[in-house]
Amino acid sequence: MVFHGDYEVEFEIYESREGEVRGELLGHMAGIDAYDAKTRWVENYEISDEISDERYHQIYAMFPTKEWK
Repeated sequence: MVFHGDYEVEFEIYESREGEVRGELLGHMAGIDAYDAKTRWVENYEISDEISDERYHQIYAMFPTKEWK
């Protein structure tokens, strides 16, 4: 049996704003890739049925710019 936690990485979750290179930091979420982390964050912190498609596409996950200690 493989424990998937061994392959997960902590991502930063942002929401982009028009005209900004890096948007507002919303939080952190572990995932096996950026898409997985974004999906988990939306499921845990947003009401998936009520989030608009436009807002969903403004949320993105990326590797942290610095390591956590």
